[in-house]
Amino acid sequence: MKLPIPTAATLLALTLLAATPAARAVVLYDAAAGTLPSAQGWFTSSTAGAVAGSQSVAGGVLTIDSTGAGVVAFGNARFSPVALDATSGYAVDFLLKLLSESHASANRAGFSLLLVGSNPAQSVELSFWDDRVWVPSFDAADPDRFVQGAGAAFDTTAAMTDYRLVVQGGGYSLSAGGQALFSGTLQNYAAGGSPYNMANVVFFGDNSSRGSAAVALGAVSVSAVPEPGTWALMLAGLGAVAGAGRFRRRA
Repeated sequence: MKLPIPTAATLLALTLLAATPAARAVVLYDAAAGTLPSAQGWFTSSTAGAVAGSQSVAGGVLTIDSTGAGVVAFGNARFSPVALDATSGYAVDFLLKLLSESHASANRAGFSLLLVGSNPAQSVELSFWDDRVWVPSFDAADPDRFVQGAGAAFDTTAAMTDYRLVVQGGGYSLSAGGQALFSGTLQNYAAGGSPYNMANVVFFGDNSSRGSAAVALGAVSVSAVPEPGTWALMLAGLGAVAGAGRFRRRA
């Protein structure tokens, strides 16, 4: 069988696609492996002198519970193998459902996902309530220091939801189930001390003495985001292919 000879435009597009940096996702944690975060490169932390929270894995889901009496804070932290560089950009995907959540302050939540950037002055923390997702900002003049900032109403308890956080160029955007929730500017939490001043740290769990939650977590992954200029080149190549196709149809 004789194969068709590709057009110059097609070859150009294929070359551009091949040159595009692969945004391959690196799995940070996967409950489907049937093991706790500590077996997958995470450090599990609890507050000294306080009761530790609990976590277990079953059916491809990690359950984290900090609702017990005497639990102050409980979660998992690690350094990201992919640089959390806001300039070049990165994306974090995670599967999550809140089973329950309570908080004693409008500036606290029972479950959070923290991403400290390669430059800690460019970080973001997602805080989850039953009916809202929001990002704290840092205000040294406020007694709470971490205060509620940008966010959006969302039922976090309805189902296991695929969340995607994209960070690039000093800003972030969060989507849930493929639908945009909200966006904002990156935050500087470094004055809050460790781990907020440690580059490339990822944390998920309860990091507050005034909040608690039980959550179901599937997988967490991180990937680099191709630079806008690279996408422009690729789209230009694809446009050339489309143009060539229209030319052939008219001939």
